[in-house]
Parts: sequence; C-alpha cells; structure tokens
Amino acid sequence: MSESPSSMVDRVVTILGVFERSMGPLNLGQISVRSGLPRSSVHRILQQLVNARLLSRYDNEYRLGLRMFEIGSLVVHRTRMSEAARPLLQELCTATGHVVHLAVLNQQDVVYLERVGGAFASTLPSRVGGRLPAHCTAVGKALLAYSPSDVVDEYLWRGLSRRTDASLSTPGALEAALTRIRSTGYATEIGEAVSSVSCVAAPILVMEQAVAAISVCGPQDRIRVDELKFRVKWIAAEISRRVTSTSRSRTRSRPLITSVPLSGHMASAGMADTGR
Repeated sequence: MSESPSSMVDRVVTILGVFERSMGPLNLGQISVRSGLPRSSVHRILQQLVNARLLSRYDNEYRLGLRMFEIGSLVVHRTRMSEAARPLLQELCTATGHVVHLAVLNQQDVVYLERVGGAFASTLPSRVGGRLPAHCTAVGKALLAYSPSDVVDEYLWRGLSRRTDASLSTPGALEAALTRIRSTGYATEIGEAVSSVSCVAAPILVMEQAVAAISVCGPQDRIRVDELKFRVKWIAAEISRRVTSTSRSRTRSRPLITSVPLSGHMASAGMADTGR
C-alpha cells in the first residue's frame, strides 16, 4: 500500500530533523532508530533525498547535501535583501504615490517578495508570495535582461503566454525588449499584465547579474516613465549596494529619493541611461 503524500512529507521532515540534531554523518541504522521509522521506509526515503541532492552519501553514511546549503543560503540572501530594500521601497512609494514591488525570478515567473502601496494595490494581481509570468511584467523583463543567456534561452523555449492583448508573445519581441533594457537600465510594462496598468522597473545587480528587481506601478494615465526611471534606477542601485556591502552601514536608512534630483545623478549610481 503506497503512502499518502502527507504521510511521506511527515517522514521526510522527521528524517531531516534527525540530521538537524546530529553533529556528524549517520548510517541507516542510526537514522532509523533516531527517527522511530521502519528501516525499509528510511532506506527508500534516504535514496530519494540523495537523488535530490538534499542528502549526500559516503560509503554507508549520510549527511546533509549541498542543495540544503544552497536553499538555506538563498533564504538568508532573500531575507537580507528584503530587509535592505523595505525602507527604500516605502520611500519610493511615498515619493511617487504608486505601488512598489520587489520581485525575484523563478523559472517562468516572477515571485513577489515585497509590495508597498495604498488603495490601488488592491486592483493588482500581485501579492507577496504570488507569481506572474515574467515576460508580462516590468520586473520580470528587467530580471531576464540581466540573466545568463541560457536562462533566457530556456525561457523562450518554453513559450510565451499572453495575459492581455498587449503581452509580448513572440521570442523576437521579447529579445528586442531585453536588448533595450540592457542599453537603458530600466524596463517598462504598458498593460501587459493588467489592462490600463503601467510599470517602470530596474534590476538589482550583483556581479552584473540581476538577483531581484523593483518596480513602480500605477494607472497607465498617471505613470510618467521619463521621471520615474531615474528614481527607480537610483533606488535599485542603492539596494544593490546595501545587499553587497560588508559594512554594517548597509542596514542604516537614509532619505534618498526626495533629496536626489531627477537628472545628473546617475553617474554616481554607476548606471548610464541612454533613453528609449
């Protein structure tokens, strides 16, 4: 009789908990005893966890695998990013009066880590933890533009679905958009995820690759791209600096938006703007 999904998850969690309490590698017998699970079930689950790189096996002993470290590091990195970004996102929202997002790329989607905004936010499909197709959003296009070529190639290979009539639906259209984004440092979206809604986004770069992106979104008739692009790019550059800085000063919040002019400051942010 096969195990139910919930039963299997419970057993996996129990086994991983054994490693959490252990200071070194464990063999099959030790894991079975400490978890209280049948030896045969433990052996089967251990093999699946090894195949998934969540555990590694050396001879007859098991230990936590590299993928567990990768996942843990990602959680820490995203938590630190959210903490660094949150006060700046609030400033950006206050200064512009629009909804502000922080998002990351996950396969074909963007996943929203933060959303700051007022009443208009309730009209948007974005939510913290929610997903939207990357090519239909400004944050998604900003992320794709600064992703490795193999990531973009796989994205195009999977196909482009439409959310509205304005959504990009061909590889050529998306590739042209990504080229423009790389030359200007910002991305736009005009009714591509939600009709009558526009966004301006910029990537948060670490080692020339996008680890996240921020955007300002609002009613299409109220979004002024030529003004917002400077604010968004400046804040994205500052978040990047705070995330990558080894100094404790990265956790301090400074008023950046209202004190920075809308032109002539991008050189200090290390990002050139050639216009669209």
